[in-house]
Amino acid sequence: MASNIPAGVVIFPPSVRSVLEAISRAEAAGVGTAWVPSWPIGPDGLAIATAAAARTSKIGLATGISITYPTHPLARANQALVAAELAPGRFRLGIGSGHKVVMEGTYGLPFGKPLAHLREYVAVLRGMLWDGRVDMDGEYYRVHAALPPTVTPPRTPIVLGVLRKNMLRLAGEISDGAMLTSAGPSYIRSIARPALEEGARLAQRPRPPLIAASPILLTKDFGVVRQAAQAGFEHFARLPTYGKMFREAGFPLTADGRLSDELIHENYVYGDEDTIHRRLLALHEAGADEIAASIRPLTDPAREEAAILEILAGH
Repeated sequence: MASNIPAGVVIFPPSVRSVLEAISRAEAAGVGTAWVPSWPIGPDGLAIATAAAARTSKIGLATGISITYPTHPLARANQALVAAELAPGRFRLGIGSGHKVVMEGTYGLPFGKPLAHLREYVAVLRGMLWDGRVDMDGEYYRVHAALPPTVTPPRTPIVLGVLRKNMLRLAGEISDGAMLTSAGPSYIRSIARPALEEGARLAQRPRPPLIAASPILLTKDFGVVRQAAQAGFEHFARLPTYGKMFREAGFPLTADGRLSDELIHENYVYGDEDTIHRRLLALHEAGADEIAASIRPLTDPAREEAAILEILAGH
């Protein structure tokens, strides 16, 4: 983006091939980072990012976000080593706990205490990816391992997926970045940035960057935006954490559990090219250090993607 704001694009996986092709287009456009999410069931984001690492040369790559509970942190570190070697200095490992209803209802795994779980998970990743060894006997993990002498720790940045205050504080304490999804300027300014700073102060370390993951639609028609937002929210409606976050931001869900127009206007970046650019700058001015744009295609996906990639690349 213009004004030297780091910007990337979140690329959802309808298919592995389509994501790899979209990453190539983002790299050709000059976008800084491609973020690859992972759904609870479907193609694995870290595996896709690793495949992209082998066929790109400049664009940053990141998982945004890989769910922690189903994969042991030592196994996740082993997987991350591959992406880090194929894309030296270009790969970030984004992780998150996911949601209780999914972990327990879909995977049959006890959710327990996600903050304690993530603290230990990051400790294992940090030990292996930064120090080359870990010796830990925790509540969730007992790990004693070291990299072979032929493998140099890549010092891969570890990003936490965050929504609410407690997770933001934890990210401030232990992470190299906090990826905040579906939050507008008011939540970033009043809740997210202060909580991240508080965690960093507690740990006596610099505040890690705050990455705002925001949906973007190239249209001035709010009716179209409303329809797309309500359809997109159906997947998240059963996840209470989002409803709580929206309420804390001052934009509670409606009585029938839908997004209010005020919430959509606050959290969704839409308009023509100039308006989109201004709204992204507003996220930065509110406290976001980096933008991760989720492009929502409408009537002409190829044209809309090209125009938004150009904005993100700062052309």
